[in-house]
Amino acid sequence: MQSVRVLRQPAELPDKLYEVLPRYLTDAIRRCGAWRAEELRLHRGRIATVTCSGRNFSTGVSLREDEMNDILHRMCGGSLYAYNQTINQGFLTMDGGIRVGVCGSAAMENGKIIGVNSISGLIVRIPHRTEVSAEPVLGLLREMNGLRGILIYAPPGVGKTTLLRAAAVQASSGSHAMRTVVVDTREELNPALEGEELMLDVLVGYPRDVGIEIAVRSMGAELVICDEIGGIPDAHAILRAANCGVPIMASAHAAGVDELLRRPSLQMLHRAAVFGAYVGIERDGRGSFRYAVCRWEEAGNGSP
Repeated sequence: MQSVRVLRQPAELPDKLYEVLPRYLTDAIRRCGAWRAEELRLHRGRIATVTCSGRNFSTGVSLREDEMNDILHRMCGGSLYAYNQTINQGFLTMDGGIRVGVCGSAAMENGKIIGVNSISGLIVRIPHRTEVSAEPVLGLLREMNGLRGILIYAPPGVGKTTLLRAAAVQASSGSHAMRTVVVDTREELNPALEGEELMLDVLVGYPRDVGIEIAVRSMGAELVICDEIGGIPDAHAILRAANCGVPIMASAHAAGVDELLRRPSLQMLHRAAVFGAYVGIERDGRGSFRYAVCRWEEAGNGSP
């Protein structure tokens, strides 16, 4: 269990959050101690907390239901309807790649969620433009001559998305740039993918399986990058891409390779040798990444 600590350094927030959060809350966040906020957890009737480097810091502020509803309304730019589809899926994405998990009471019709009421939780994930070298991962890709992909795994909040952003920029630039397509289903990868020299295309908001198909069939991708794979439709699209000779660099939540390979969709991809390496990441308090590489052969010959 993570402990809640109180330090004395001010938290850093994107300007967009200062626009949508009440002043008393942002003041409390700055006082609570996290030097660079990675996540805000806002709950109705509970103390709001800030997460930094895996540690939670108390703000001392408890939010009422009307305050939660007001924050969500401002996050949606005054139009909840415009974000209704993704809110029904449990999230919304603000400008700058700020992702907000939305928790409340679901209204159902014919077995489908048609709305979310009585908002009880808003989990705000804050992207940062961290300088990360993806060279160790891209080096693996080059070793395999682009014939197999790479699956990056780690628990939530460690930095999988940050690493994928860095890989997209570094793979699509330089003298050996690859035609890279990013499938950004939840609009988390696109921030910081900038630069006139990049040989890079981004499919924003497409379902992951559809985006992968488009990247391979219509965009001439030499590398496809996507975040948080897991379902059977994702696996089928990735397998088709691999059969067309296009490697996939993707991520998944897991603490280890054994956990990854217990999932039916990833078992299928493993048996087909789609990923030549599984790369676990850890991050220290300074933001540096450490990698644990498990080759396909080391993970087992198709049977986890």
